[in-house]
Amino acid sequence: MMAVSNLLGPPTWWMEGGSDDAHVPLLWGYGRYLEVLFNPAQPYEVISIKLTALPPSGASYFRAGKIVVSADGFAEGMRLSDFLRRPIWQSSEHISIGVCEPVSSYPVIDICTTKVRLVWCMSTVGEDAFEKQVEAGMSDAVLTRSRDVLSDGFFGIRSTAHPREDRFPSDGFADFSRDEYLARVGD
Repeated sequence: MMAVSNLLGPPTWWMEGGSDDAHVPLLWGYGRYLEVLFNPAQPYEVISIKLTALPPSGASYFRAGKIVVSADGFAEGMRLSDFLRRPIWQSSEHISIGVCEPVSSYPVIDICTTKVRLVWCMSTVGEDAFEKQVEAGMSDAVLTRSRDVLSDGFFGIRSTAHPREDRFPSDGFADFSRDEYLARVGD
C-alpha cells in the first residue's frame, strides 16, 4: 500500500473491509478511471489494477491519479471487435476472446491475455434483443456478431496475475482466438 501511495498519491476515494483489520481500505480509487484492489491479509499486496472506463471520444489522454494515460484512439462506445482490430496486439501474445451466457448477471464478453482482461457486459436493452435472437434460432456466427454489437457496457481493463482464472463468473465461457472471433463478427 505504501508503494502505491508513493507512486500515485492518496486515493480520491476508498472502501474498507474484508481484511484482518476491517478498518484497512482495500479498494482505492483515483478519480473516474483507476482502481487498485489490495489483498485482505497483511502485507496488503496489490491484487489487481483496473481502468474502469474509456475516455470520451476525441480525448488524447486521461488522468488516473498522478498517472497520465494515452488514449491512443480508444474511446467510450468501442466494442470488443474495435479493440481487436487495433494494431496493439503482439503477434506472440496469447489472446482469447470469451463469451459467457448469463448465470446470475448480464451476459459477459471479454478479451484475455496473459496479463490483462478487458471486459464488456450487455445492457438490459442489449440482453433483451439478444434473447429474442436466440429464441429465433440464429446461427452461432450471427449470435456472436449480435453479442459484439450489443455489448455496449465497457466494464474495465483489469490487470491481475491470472486474468483467465479471475473471470467472473468462473465458468461458462466459450473461448475463441482473435482471428476466429473477428471472422465471426465480420467487417
